[in-house]
Parts: sequence; structure tokens; C-alpha cells
Amino acid sequence: MNSEAKILSAAGEARRPRTVIRPTRPFLGSVPDDLASLARYTGLFRAMTATRMKIRYRQSVLGWLWAVLQPLVLMLLYAAIFSHVVGYDTAPVPYPLYVMAGLLPWSFCSTAMSTAAGGMLSHQSLMAKVYFPREIVPLSYVAAALFDFLVALLVLLGMLLPYGMPISPWALSAIPVIAILTLHASALCLLLSAVQVRVRDINVTLPLMLQVLMFTAPVVYPAAAVPAWFRPYYWANPLAILVDDFRHAVLEGQVPSAGGLAYCAVTGAAFFLFAYWTFKRLEAKIVDEM
Repeated sequence: MNSEAKILSAAGEARRPRTVIRPTRPFLGSVPDDLASLARYTGLFRAMTATRMKIRYRQSVLGWLWAVLQPLVLMLLYAAIFSHVVGYDTAPVPYPLYVMAGLLPWSFCSTAMSTAAGGMLSHQSLMAKVYFPREIVPLSYVAAALFDFLVALLVLLGMLLPYGMPISPWALSAIPVIAILTLHASALCLLLSAVQVRVRDINVTLPLMLQVLMFTAPVVYPAAAVPAWFRPYYWANPLAILVDDFRHAVLEGQVPSAGGLAYCAVTGAAFFLFAYWTFKRLEAKIVDEM
């Protein structure tokens, strides 16, 4: 009878409804507190970012040169294909420089997303032992990719001289473009890294998605090649605006339009807040679901 009583008690316990009480997280209401908490871990963020940059090229013969060689090789490849086969006209900017200036911001975004997507899974043991804001992991990948981007940008500026193009002081107007681009990349990385823990297909499909998304912005082709009827939808993509503004600022010294930057900044801030709130909402289950 004693064993039967235990069985019945266990069955009743299994059928009994359970309510799990968690602290409420109103939409975006907790984001300021979360960001304030994140600011207290800036030392850990810097340490993780430095580790990313050291590990990426560890035991590599060329080391940091890969940060420059990757966009250079892609520039030569696309220049050979599109300038001779398709024959895009990018005057007064030489087509190799045109492609290089488009590849740099795109490579920054694609590198940040591809590395941050699987970054959470590689830190399972650390997150299971020590508490820290989990968003530090994907954001450190963004910071490491940004460092590579800035190194390659110096090379791009040096390439202007052999082509007889002066470096305009108005090229500094690319700084707000880079800042807004970093905001968008951070939002994408937060969202991808949180969802990747549950949906492992993302890590498999991401390379294909990045190849397709590259052609949604004027990276290797001029925006004039886009059909006129499609351009209103085309310029709704903030990445297309930021890539185009970055290229014109660095190569031609043109100041980006205030309207375009404002649109990208507003959409980037809204997207980042949503992505950050989503990440923090899933944060409590990240370690358990890895």
C-alpha cells in the first residue's frame, strides 16, 4: 500500500498545474536599467573584445593583414567581373575604389553577424558558472569586427593617392555613418545570437542569407542600376543608404544628407531597442537551452 500511495501521489503531482512566477518585463520599460547594468561591465567588455581580436588571427602567418587582405581580394574579384563583364560606369570614381568603399561597411556587418551568431554557443561553460550581462558576448564580436573595419578604412584612404584622388577633410562626415551602421549591426547581432540558441538552423542558413542581402545595397553595383520603379522600396533599406553615404563621404567628400541619416538613426535606434529587449527577455533561458 505504501508503494501504491507513492505512485498515486506522484501521478497527482504530475497533473497538478504549476505557475512559474517571474519578474514582469514591460516592453522597453526595463531597457534603461539593463543598459545601466551593462555599463558596469565595461572592463569585461573590453577584455572580451581584445580576446576576440587575438584569437581570430592566432597562429596565422599573415596575422592582422587578413583584415585588409579579405576586402582587397574581394575588390579584385568583383572589379574583374563587374567592370569588364557588366561594364558599370562609376565615374568619376574608379570602379576598384568604388567596390572597396562598398565592401568595407558590408564586410563589417557580415563579419559581425556571422561570428556573433554562434558566439553564444561557444561560451556555454562560462555563462553556466559566472553571471554577467549575456549581451556582452555578441557585442564584443561587433567591436572586434569594427576594429578590422577601421584598419581596412586606413588602407582605403591610402589607395586614393595612387589614383590621384585627394583625401577631403569632409571624409570625416563618414563618422556618424559608421556610428549608425554599428547601431544596426549591434541590433542584428543581438537578435541573431538570442534566436540562434533556440533555432540552430540560423548558423547554417546565415552564409546564404548574407550573400543575398549583399545585393540589397549598392555594394558592387551603382544605385543607378536599380530600376526607377523599385527605387522607393530600395532606399527604404537603411543599409543601402549607409553604404552609399559612406562611399560618397570617403571617396568624394560629400556630406551625407541629414534626412537620410535621421531616417537611418531613428530606424536603427528602434531596431536596437527591440532587439535588446528581445535578447534580455530570452536571457534567463539561454544557458538552459544551449
